[in-house]
Amino acid sequence: MKKIIFLILFSILIYGNILNAQEKYTNAIMPKLPNAFDMFIGREGNNELPQYIKPDYFRDDYKRKLPNTNDENLSFFQKYPIEFHLTTTFSYAILTNTFNMRDTFATIGQTFHNNYIQFTGFITAYGYFDTHEPYEDYGYIKGNAGIYDGGVQAIFVDRFLVSARGRATFDINTTTFMLMPHYYDTTLNPANIDTPDYYIPQVLNGPGIRVGFIGNHYEIAYSQGDFRHSIPKAFLFRFNIPNIEFRFLYEHENRKDPQNYHIDLFDSLVQTSATFRFPLMNETIWINAIAEYTWRENDAHYIRLEQGFEWYMLNIALREMIHIKDKQTKAYLEYAIFGKFKAGPAEFNVGFQGATDGRYYIAGNVVF
Repeated sequence: MKKIIFLILFSILIYGNILNAQEKYTNAIMPKLPNAFDMFIGREGNNELPQYIKPDYFRDDYKRKLPNTNDENLSFFQKYPIEFHLTTTFSYAILTNTFNMRDTFATIGQTFHNNYIQFTGFITAYGYFDTHEPYEDYGYIKGNAGIYDGGVQAIFVDRFLVSARGRATFDINTTTFMLMPHYYDTTLNPANIDTPDYYIPQVLNGPGIRVGFIGNHYEIAYSQGDFRHSIPKAFLFRFNIPNIEFRFLYEHENRKDPQNYHIDLFDSLVQTSATFRFPLMNETIWINAIAEYTWRENDAHYIRLEQGFEWYMLNIALREMIHIKDKQTKAYLEYAIFGKFKAGPAEFNVGFQGATDGRYYIAGNVVF
């Protein structure tokens, strides 16, 4: 309990210092924000405000930056661009001598638009390879690949979101400043391979719809998928300005027995999180932080705190995970130091990540 109190006080101190720094540097780094009418009612058009907190291009909705279709100097594919994103995380577990490639995604899509509608068709592939768990008896190579998601997203008059896709239900927050994720995908990754119980499971997901309102700086939407008899449903509220993003998720699914349907099998999930990114000294230094709370009914409470420091290519990050289950509270600390290299639109990270539960990795990821 003393460790938990110390971690919470330490994080509060860090966030307090960040907010003080924000007041000091506001005029230097914060652009003028649009008025409330433009944010929530009027047509946004080409909003030039920077987004320091990038969206999850594989799970989240986001508005594309679109060219002027009346520009006769643009070719067809410049007016209606093709978009490609890729990410992969790889790790070598030092003590168990195992190599893993996890959460690899590649997505491609194209957007057609005019003054009233932004229409995007896309498809997303996934792949992962977990070589082996040393104490489990199965074939040496365990891997999988296939179609992760796909569908269409339409945004009418800059505001109204309608989307039909293969993994429709909103997932938990995937933002992290560490090398390796804090969650695992319940429908992809084997649950018993290098996944501690304080990592947060993603929802059981499936094809369905998303409907709601979306802007450059907010989203209010409902989603529903169909995974066997789980029928996951979620409500999402997200609001961001260049330095801060707030996110609230309520989700309802049958994770106890997806093969059978009964209302008593359904449980709820509530997650609220805040993400901060503050640039200093002409954006040569970044101070990052995440504060997040997740409650899974009939499972556990999860508290995730992260602090990150970026200086040119050097990144240092801490993650505190507090896991409360059956009235037992456990706290874990993860830490990472890594280099970040950029080449055009691609970003390469490689370094070391460790944890107080005895896991140590040489790890890295690629984002494009």
